[in-house]
Amino acid sequence: MDPIWLLLLLPLAAGSGWLGAARALAKRRQRENSLPSAYFKGLNFLLNEQHDKALEVLVAALEQDKETVEVQLALGSLFRKRGEIQRATRVHQNLVARTQLDDSQKLQALYELAQDYYKAGLLDRAEHLLVEIRGVNELEESAQQLLRQIYEQEKEWESAIKVAKNLETFDGQSLSGVIAQYHCEIAENAITEGRLGSAQARIQEAISMDGGCVRAIIQAGRVRAIQGDHRGAIGEWIKGVDRHSELPGEITELIQNSYRIIGALDEYREFLKNMLKSHDDIRLVLALTECFHDWEGGEIAEAFLLDKIRSNPSIPGLHRLIQMRLAQSNTPNNQDLGLLEKLIGGIVAEESGYECRHCGFRGKVMHWQCPGCRTWNTTHARHQQGKIPYVSDPV
Repeated sequence: MDPIWLLLLLPLAAGSGWLGAARALAKRRQRENSLPSAYFKGLNFLLNEQHDKALEVLVAALEQDKETVEVQLALGSLFRKRGEIQRATRVHQNLVARTQLDDSQKLQALYELAQDYYKAGLLDRAEHLLVEIRGVNELEESAQQLLRQIYEQEKEWESAIKVAKNLETFDGQSLSGVIAQYHCEIAENAITEGRLGSAQARIQEAISMDGGCVRAIIQAGRVRAIQGDHRGAIGEWIKGVDRHSELPGEITELIQNSYRIIGALDEYREFLKNMLKSHDDIRLVLALTECFHDWEGGEIAEAFLLDKIRSNPSIPGLHRLIQMRLAQSNTPNNQDLGLLEKLIGGIVAEESGYECRHCGFRGKVMHWQCPGCRTWNTTHARHQQGKIPYVSDPV
């Protein structure tokens, strides 16, 4: 070909190349500009609880550009919230496998995948990923929170203590009450296995973390009682009374048992009298009523109980009063009293027990960690009658 023609064709070739590159760049920019719009549109649907529409928008955006990390993270999170754990896991696994992610994106993908594993019940896999998340404070704190939940479920209390102490460094919020409960869990295991020395050491750790830890105070007395030192056990329980307003009602039966063993039930009665001067607890009233009934007769006991429920009406107290009236008389009115006793007894059975202050979960036994919301030390006694039940703390 004539060189002159080549010279003439060079500008044309350059121009067509530039035009093609410009078109490709324009398409790329158009695609990049459209993705944020789709992303925010999907987020808007998500915020309005329109998960189906959000998924539709985000999936469409993902099909346009599979390199969009934010869209994939949002999409995986949506799958998980909808219960589609396998799909969420696949999305996040693909992200983790990519080599071009920066450190922040990598950690975020690891955290999302850990949540997928946690939801699927694969706690070991979740734990393995969570311990790798370091360096991004906000993300690391969330990872540590989830890791603490895993250790609680697996009952790895030593690890839970370490993580809880680490969490305190993020925002300065004290977890001393929770850490005390972890020590109590370890102490409970030691008591069950007969390692009383180890149990006492853990109980002291719990009390040093939370001086008002009712569970640790109860455990301290239980260890003494198991060792045969019932005077010491009573001393531990009474020493803790001033630390917590609900403790007297919780330890009534334990103290009664120890006083009975050492033959000092008269001291038990004096203990109840003293407690009632500063603690308005129907369980103490009913316990002292039984003392009067056993030692001074039904009339004295009935008069005492009637005086108490007049000044402070109580359904369990009224129920016990009706029972005493039925036992002392045999009149035509007994049939009506019997019906009333059954009705009120049903109410007492329904209303007695324990309730979580945080979520309202109710149960018949004392849970140191609420089964509903998983918070610690939020359960308190409701209207209570008779024996105080415990989950794992028998004398």
